[in-house]
Amino acid sequence: MLEKLKSNRKLIYIIRMTVILFLADVVCLLLNYLGVEKENILMVFMVGVLMISTCTRGYEYGLIGAAISVLTFNYLFTVPVHTFAIMNPNDMTLMVFFVIASLISSSLAVRFQKQLIISKKNEETATRLYEMSEQFINVTGKENIIQLGIHCIYEYTGFECVVELQDDTVISGTGNEYTSKDYLMFPIIGIVKQIGIMKILNHNQGLSVEQELIVKTAANQIGIALDRELIYTQQEQIKVEVEREHMKSSMLRSISHDFRTPLTGIMGDCAILLDSEHVENEVSRQLIRDVMEQSMWLMKMMENILSMTKIESGQTYIHKSPEVVDDVINEASGHVIGLKDRRHYRVSLPDEVIVAEMDGKMIAQVIINILDNAVKHTQEDGEITLKVKYRNLRVYFIIEDDGEGVPESLQDRIFDEFVSTSDKSTDQKRGIGLGLAICKAVVTAHGGEIWEENRENGGARFVFWLPAKQAEEDGKEKDINCGR
Repeated sequence: MLEKLKSNRKLIYIIRMTVILFLADVVCLLLNYLGVEKENILMVFMVGVLMISTCTRGYEYGLIGAAISVLTFNYLFTVPVHTFAIMNPNDMTLMVFFVIASLISSSLAVRFQKQLIISKKNEETATRLYEMSEQFINVTGKENIIQLGIHCIYEYTGFECVVELQDDTVISGTGNEYTSKDYLMFPIIGIVKQIGIMKILNHNQGLSVEQELIVKTAANQIGIALDRELIYTQQEQIKVEVEREHMKSSMLRSISHDFRTPLTGIMGDCAILLDSEHVENEVSRQLIRDVMEQSMWLMKMMENILSMTKIESGQTYIHKSPEVVDDVINEASGHVIGLKDRRHYRVSLPDEVIVAEMDGKMIAQVIINILDNAVKHTQEDGEITLKVKYRNLRVYFIIEDDGEGVPESLQDRIFDEFVSTSDKSTDQKRGIGLGLAICKAVVTAHGGEIWEENRENGGARFVFWLPAKQAEEDGKEKDINCGR
């Protein structure tokens, strides 16, 4: 079929060349009859050669037309007429230059035609690529994206294809079986990595430059669209997770607030009962103390949960005001269960009155968490000390105990969330591992620093500092620099 079409095309070109040459001969004979010089007549044949090159494709038709035109000019218009002999050297020169001009003009015309054809093909290819890219903009869903790519390749190239992704997803545009000799493979590359392959079922026919460009573009568009779909899915998941965390934080805040009221009531009732003279049985008084301690422990856990939800929500939870360090320490020491009655607790404060810009409630919670942690990890009658030092416009809080210290495996993450040590001591109570994480967040928010280290003679040492000033006796503040 293709050979027959090619033969018909050649026949059409021969007919066009014959008609143009016949018309040129007729015009030349008419001009000769009207007395026009043969040099001008030769220009008519030149126009005929240009028309042949324009109406046909290939150099051969222009060359044949130029040769026939020269022979016709020699036979009809040069002396001796109606012969192919040339008597006048000027006629020979004229025909030679005619042939040269015909070859050049024919060559230029053929090149122009080829460039025009290439331009049209490039325009068609660019249009198809634009249409393909436009179709991929609004398509969603992995299967829909792949099916669109398969459809575009079949529409623009005529070849069916199969898409295989790395997640074992296989989508085929054909139901026929195929072997490795039937297809060409092209990678499907996303934004950062290859996510699959595309098999073009060309049956060893090869691909043209335009077809290969279309296939590669379709593969790239599939990769970009699939990556876009993945990113969108991940963003939706992140939104769901953020909303879930927000709901969880709101629920925890609500529960914590609701717990605080009954716990406060329970602790108040326990305090009244302990102060009452009607409870004389020591066993009953001990039970009341246990209820009060458990209530205080629950209250501190609720405070930690509230503080952590505020920290994670990103809202401003630090409200600074000038606070006396001694008052904050006294307030914190009174809220630690078993600190004064079951441990040897000592406080060392500087002689000067130290004032710091701090959120007194939050710093008190930091001290409570560290002291409570020290109580949990020391034995009965163990020693716990809290030292306060003022140096270089900083107030240092140093809390030491004689327990077992922090295991080396936890030292690098002791201030992370939900990290706790083993509970070997008798006073160890359940914890959720938020206390030290809150300490770090609060101290950092105050512009200070906190760290932990094990003591040489056993036990742990927690140190944190805050910006501070020394208060004068008349109530004014002054900056000082204290050496060691």
